[in-house]
Amino acid sequence: MLSQLTSASFAEIHLDALEENLLQVRAQVGDCPILAVVKANAYGHGAVQIAQFLEKSKENISMFGVAFLEEGIALRESGVDTRILVLAGLPIDQIPHYIQHKLTPVIFDLETLSALNREALKTGEKVKVHLKVDTGMGRIGLSPADVLTFFEKALAYEMVSIEGLLTHFAEADLQDLSFAQKQFTSIQEILALLKGKGINVPFCHLANSAAILHFKPAHLNLVRPGLMLYGYSPLQGKTSIQLKPVMQIKARVLALKKVSKGIPLSYGRTFTTSRESVIATIGIGYADGYPFSLSNCGQMIAKGKLVPVVGRVCMDMTLLDVTETEGLSVGDFVTVIGAENGKTIWADALALKANTHTYEILCGIGDRVQRRYLKG
Repeated sequence: MLSQLTSASFAEIHLDALEENLLQVRAQVGDCPILAVVKANAYGHGAVQIAQFLEKSKENISMFGVAFLEEGIALRESGVDTRILVLAGLPIDQIPHYIQHKLTPVIFDLETLSALNREALKTGEKVKVHLKVDTGMGRIGLSPADVLTFFEKALAYEMVSIEGLLTHFAEADLQDLSFAQKQFTSIQEILALLKGKGINVPFCHLANSAAILHFKPAHLNLVRPGLMLYGYSPLQGKTSIQLKPVMQIKARVLALKKVSKGIPLSYGRTFTTSRESVIATIGIGYADGYPFSLSNCGQMIAKGKLVPVVGRVCMDMTLLDVTETEGLSVGDFVTVIGAENGKTIWADALALKANTHTYEILCGIGDRVQRRYLKG
């Protein structure tokens, strides 16, 4: 592993900021248990390191949430002992691995439930599961009308118990919460129906970051913060909650070149210099997660000055016009995401320019961008 000083690009992951964001979650939800979402490599921040840090937090993370089996195994193999909920469903052929690594699956069909019970009988270990209900997202999940029947049939399986019920908001990030309220009402009706049949579900959860921030009734008895842990609000418009971005990214100046007026740059020659210019070649490109859509419209910070991306973003490199930047040398680092000398480019601003959303910017940061974890 190369050091920060020799790599083409690196990310600083500020664990103090992560800790402060977690405190903001706790302030919003009170004593409600927290499931920290660390899927997609903890939104690009490094799932193993983030989970290991959060596991030691005094704020008491009750569970971690990942999307797929391999993500859960990676956490277990790194020594993470906290409960891990695998959110994207349970392929039947993966059942032995779930039991071996003590992962809690999300399920939504009786065939999987039966297969899980058969495997648990072989091992002698009872398995807890969470049942996913589709209340309006249209992806995975059982129809609300089928939930009671599912629970009643599940009682026949001695080695499997349903300890959780969950759904996924489609529009909790909007100012208009009418559809979110419809989904929430659907869950409330299911809970009332189950209670009427004497069925108790220890955990019911649907509150993502957006619902944590502005839909308090939906907190119930487990919340699932994701994006807000990493320092960004998913809400449309501003929020009064002070979140701190956890990741800053810097990339190396590989070359500096003086070019004359009228010189075309990069693939497709989409940019032509309008003056004598100094062009810096930076060691980050779309293979590292810097969006191609920022060609000719992105910005980075060089020596405390916002400078424009010129020409098309390449796979491994990006060009900047640094004509008016003083003191920049080959080997220096520019700020791709972060703050420098009062200037800022955070992932949400980058996403706006790239016509995408913050999640895609963060999750897209590639493995070549080395992560460096800072505390204190």
